[in-house]
Amino acid sequence: MSVFISYRHSDFALAISINKRLRDVNIETYLDKLDAESQTTDDITSVITRNIARSTHLIAVVSSQTAQSWWVPFEIGEATILGRRISSYQNGFLSLPEYLSKWPQMKSAEHLELFISAYQRDLFEHVTEGMEAYSTSAAGRSLDSDRSAADEFHRNLTKNILHSR
Repeated sequence: MSVFISYRHSDFALAISINKRLRDVNIETYLDKLDAESQTTDDITSVITRNIARSTHLIAVVSSQTAQSWWVPFEIGEATILGRRISSYQNGFLSLPEYLSKWPQMKSAEHLELFISAYQRDLFEHVTEGMEAYSTSAAGRSLDSDRSAADEFHRNLTKNILHSR
């Protein structure tokens, strides 16, 4: 299980901070700036799509600059199609696009800690189930199973974020 971090390059400092925190607790991440292949290819779309498919979670770092990005909505769309667990991390005070309200909205380090707890609980539940959902290729997994698990992850994390305020 890994986390794909989606961001606009103007939000790289926050993306790298989130990446570091997740890695500090042994959560595998994907951040394109840290991937040699994404820096040297002419087909970045294939690299991004493949890495979203390999991930189970996506955190979209959103700011006032995100509205000018084509990549962040594309990556969220890819993750949605694949039934991934999606969350946003808001950088600054702004009104988020309505489509992001479907998923948990993090705004603080405390919320990121709640994400980490939810991720670890999710991992533990899948380990105890024999990792069936993650032991096969992305194409071989049940999309309904992925979406059901993602919906549960979203509900629980959203509830925990709302209760932390």
